Amino acid sequence: MNSKSESNSLQILYQVISTAFCVIVVIANILSAKMVMLPYFELSIPAGLIVYPFTFLLSDLVTEIFGSKKARLMVYIALGMNLLSFGLIELALILPTDALEAESAFQAVLGLSGLRIFSSLIAYVIAQIADIQFYAWIKQWTGPRWLWLRNNGSTCVAQLIDTVVIDILFLYGGLGMGMREVFPIMLFSYAYKAFFSVACTPLFYLCVYIIQKKWHRIKDLVYASGLSLETNRN
Repeated sequence: MNSKSESNSLQILYQVISTAFCVIVVIANILSAKMVMLPYFELSIPAGLIVYPFTFLLSDLVTEIFGSKKARLMVYIALGMNLLSFGLIELALILPTDALEAESAFQAVLGLSGLRIFSSLIAYVIAQIADIQFYAWIKQWTGPRWLWLRNNGSTCVAQLIDTVVIDILFLYGGLGMGMREVFPIMLFSYAYKAFFSVACTPLFYLCVYIIQKKWHRIKDLVYASGLSLETNRN
């Protein structure tokens, strides 16, 4: 495979990862309309919480391979896709229909409150940008070593920010729940996210290994593709 075709395939890889990231972010917000009752716990969590931690794995992967600039671009594109999806859903909700039962079901499933959208997007942007920045800082400090540290360290800090921001804004500030009710939900949500991050560490190592093995001249190819690694400028 020559340098041009390798660069093109690297561009495609970035596009695929970015697309998967956007889909997960959008779907996680839509799935959060359903609350899931946890077995053995007297707690309900948004269904979107189950898949949302995958976004941190993908943003760390892009930061590791392509640099923080491309990772932030991916986050902002996903934010735009979220806004677009919410706008299209709201448009569908206000369109007239003669099937009132179906309309009620549609409203119950996809009707998203402005407060939840606002809380979700604020938490998303702050946490994802924090994750990318912390990852870049740790990588600048450690160099190519200790992949597990920058992956788990940045993600655990960012997920703490995400959990606190959304639960304070939505549950405490918006729904008026007391902190005695909010804190157990916050604690479980963060524990799940942190456990997910640690459990996915082998998968993260595998993804990085496969990419670097296939594109063994990864730095040169990324620069040639215009996908700046920013290794020393994060």
